Amino acid sequence: MPKLKFIIDKNYDGQMIYQILRSQRNIKDIKYQAEVLGINFEFAKKVSSAPDFDAVRKEIMKLVNDRYKKNVHGLEKAKKEYQASWDEINDEFFERLKEITNFPIQHKQFECVVSAFHPGISNWGGNKIARIWNIDPLKQRRITAHEIIISHFFSLIRNKYPKVKSNKKIWQLAEIFAFAVTLHDKVLTRFWPWDKTISYTEHNYPELVSLQKKLTPVYLRRGLDEFIQRT
Repeated sequence: MPKLKFIIDKNYDGQMIYQILRSQRNIKDIKYQAEVLGINFEFAKKVSSAPDFDAVRKEIMKLVNDRYKKNVHGLEKAKKEYQASWDEINDEFFERLKEITNFPIQHKQFECVVSAFHPGISNWGGNKIARIWNIDPLKQRRITAHEIIISHFFSLIRNKYPKVKSNKKIWQLAEIFAFAVTLHDKVLTRFWPWDKTISYTEHNYPELVSLQKKLTPVYLRRGLDEFIQRT
């Protein structure tokens, strides 16, 4: 059974600051991401316009190192406690994910970077995700699962539905699917019974809500294949 290992990786944290800011389309989005990351807006604008990571590596890594120094004990504690919490559900989670997608997990091990900056990051088909450090160890489970599900969904689409070529479209479906199963699946919801959320449409992607309301019932009533084919 695959395993999820929680790690600390300052270089990854720094590189993802660059990648996230570089991908923003406008000033409003840069400002929002600066607030999420807890960094200076002017610095965020500078990073977003840098031609590559090396151009701002020194400044980003200074920012990262400074924050890590302030929170080193919290990060280490979170890594240990997140791991203990996740280990309680690891095997059942991956077994259920394989079952509901009818597709084998593509990695023997996943890594979750306990981040000083990023609430949640998923690698699209890869085996590395990130989660912010200052969450209750039990309550971090659902979003951690969400990020793994997104990665797995990308692998599924690329292997079984090659006609779906747009990464944007795959991402939309992956997010909607991850919200649906972490809210409605009777096995998965046992892993976070304290989460009484009725609807997952209140999130950071308002552009998804309309499609989410359309496709979630399709998945719940007709299954994953119909959910994907409807797009």
